Amino acid sequence: MAYIYIDIAKHQVRLYPLPCLHIGAPQCDMTFIQEHVERIKNDPDARWIYMGDGGECVTTLSKGDVYGQLVPPQLQIEILLDTLAPIRDKGIFGIRGNHGHRIYKETGLSFDHTLCSRLGLPYMGVGTFADFGLKTQKGTGVISGYFHHGTDSGTSIRSKIAAAEKFGTFVDADAIFTAHSHVAIELQPSLLRGCDARTRKETTKIRHQYICGSAYDSRTGYAEDKGYPPLIPSFLSVELRLRRVRQSKTDVVIKEQSTRRYESDGQHDLNHEYIQDYLLRRIE
Repeated sequence: MAYIYIDIAKHQVRLYPLPCLHIGAPQCDMTFIQEHVERIKNDPDARWIYMGDGGECVTTLSKGDVYGQLVPPQLQIEILLDTLAPIRDKGIFGIRGNHGHRIYKETGLSFDHTLCSRLGLPYMGVGTFADFGLKTQKGTGVISGYFHHGTDSGTSIRSKIAAAEKFGTFVDADAIFTAHSHVAIELQPSLLRGCDARTRKETTKIRHQYICGSAYDSRTGYAEDKGYPPLIPSFLSVELRLRRVRQSKTDVVIKEQSTRRYESDGQHDLNHEYIQDYLLRRIE
């Protein structure tokens, strides 16, 4: 596991995890992605994290339809760079996804590492702990996070939640972020109870967990072929903030988290004009 510290220098930050964009797949909803990029661009408190599967990355040896893939992995990277360019300066770091890892297993070259390097983001590998340094009125504090692309799950919402919850059995962080299952859900926070030997008082740590969504519209393609319940694109943003309060003549820092969900309207057609636009710019 890796570790990174991010000095936010404010009392709050709004994190936008970006998993499962699947550029190059016919099911990629670029309209939804572009709307979300614009949202991040216009949010003064926004910072984003790349959480893998930016490209569809189908290979001849992997799952998926290599002939149905709209552009090859190299062009998927180039289109991702163009798409994320307006918010490049708000990126924090990136981690690996399972689709990009297909390229590494066959060639030794990492799709996700290459993308992060070209975006100027630290590449943190499979998963990472991240401490977010926030300011309060009388000092600083930290909210800790853990980020992982996630693991395989079943098709039911219950199984997707169960796959995410298993990280809570061995990860100690204020917030755990996973993805992979293409749903955007804030899980019920879990309470970790203990005691402080110094003060001889019971303690309670609140741990939040998030499944961070995708931009993949599964009403067609692999999910339709297998008869899986369809999902439309959705993402989360998570606001982290510190609040200092006075309790029993002592200053106490309260860690707070709140979530907002963004969902496709499910009514617009999936068009792929972004590929044509990219190719025309290359010719020019």
